[in-house]
Amino acid sequence: MAKVRLSDGWIILLFALLHAAVALGCRALGMSDEIALTLLTMLLVMLICLRQGTGEWFMALSIILVNVAGFAIGKGLSLLLNPLLAGDLVRYPLSTFLTTMILGWTVRALARQLSRKFGFREAGSGHIRWLLLAFVLIITVRVAILLMTPGGLDTRNVAASILVDYVFTLGVMIFLAEAAVRINLRAREDQERARLEQYRYMNLSQHVNPHFLFNSLNILDCLVCDGKQEQASAYIHKLAGVYRYLTSNEEERLVSLRREMEFVSQYVDLLKVRFPEGLEVEVDLPEDLLSAKVVPCSVQLLIENAIKHNAVEPADPLRIRVRASEGSLTVSNNRKPKLRQTPSTGLGQKYLRGQYKDVAGADVRICETDDEYVVEIPLI
Repeated sequence: MAKVRLSDGWIILLFALLHAAVALGCRALGMSDEIALTLLTMLLVMLICLRQGTGEWFMALSIILVNVAGFAIGKGLSLLLNPLLAGDLVRYPLSTFLTTMILGWTVRALARQLSRKFGFREAGSGHIRWLLLAFVLIITVRVAILLMTPGGLDTRNVAASILVDYVFTLGVMIFLAEAAVRINLRAREDQERARLEQYRYMNLSQHVNPHFLFNSLNILDCLVCDGKQEQASAYIHKLAGVYRYLTSNEEERLVSLRREMEFVSQYVDLLKVRFPEGLEVEVDLPEDLLSAKVVPCSVQLLIENAIKHNAVEPADPLRIRVRASEGSLTVSNNRKPKLRQTPSTGLGQKYLRGQYKDVAGADVRICETDDEYVVEIPLI
C-alpha cells in the first residue's frame, strides 16, 4: 500500500483547525488554553522545520518568534473581529485559526528560502540546547505577560502555574525535541547509506561502461590480430589492474594519493595505447604528499573528463597536468573542444563534489578560461 504524505499546506491547515477546536473547547468549558495552544504551535513549527531540513538554531528561533508573534497577531485579529462578530465562542477560535495559518505559512516560507540559499541540514546533532533555550525564553515571556496583566495575580497562582503548567510543558518540549533529533539522525543515516550506494554505483559505472569496455576490447583485438602478443599481454595485465583497483576500493571512502596515482598510471598507459600520439600527461607530485588521502578514482575521473570533452590530435596535443601543493591537488588541461561534443550529464563532477563535501567538508574548486580548465581537489 502506498504511503500518503501530506503536503505542508495540509499540515498547516489541519493544525489551524486543531488550534481553533482547542480554543473553542477550552472557552466553552471555561478552561485555560495556553498550554495546549503553545504545545500545538511548537509541534507545528518543529514539523515544518523538519520537513524543510533546517537546523536546530532556526527551529529554536522560530519557536520563540512564533510564540511572541502569535500572541500579538492573535490579539490584533481579535480586536479587528470584535465589531464584526459577537461572542468569544466565535471570535476567539476564528482569530486563533487565522493566526495559526499566518504563522505556519510564514515559517514555511522562511525555512524553505533559507534551506535553498544555505542548504543547511544540520539538525540531528544530538544537542537540544537551542530548543531548551527557546522554551526558557517562552516561559519568561509568558510569566512577564501574566504579571503585567491587570488582575492576573488575583485570578491565578503564579507559583502553581509554573510548577504545573510550565514543568509539564517542559517535559513535552524535551520529548518533542528528542523525537526531532532521532528523526533527523535516522534521515541522515539513510541519506548517508544512499550516498554510499550511489558512490559504489558511480565508482563502477564510470568505468564498467560500454564505451570504456568496447574500446578496451577493440584495442586488445587489434593487438592480437597484429601479432603483438607481448603488448596484448601487458595490456591485459594493466586492464586487470584497473578493475582490481575499482573492485578493491568499493568500501573505501579514501585512499592514499600513492595508491591512486599507481592506478592512474595504469589507466594512462591504457589510454596511450588508444592514443599513441596527441595525449600528454605530466605528473609532478612531491614525495611527502603521496601519503595524503583522496577520494578513490578522483584523479582518474578528472583525466577521463578532459579526454571526453577535448580533441586528442597529434598536431596539437591535449596536455593534462597533475600537480600537488600543501593541502590540494590540481588537474589541469588545455582546452581543445571537440567539434562534436559528447552530451554531458555532469554526474561525475556532482559525484566528486558530494564525496569531498561528505568526507572532508571541503569544496572542489573549478576554474575555467578560454584556454585552460583547472580542477582543484583537497588533499586530506
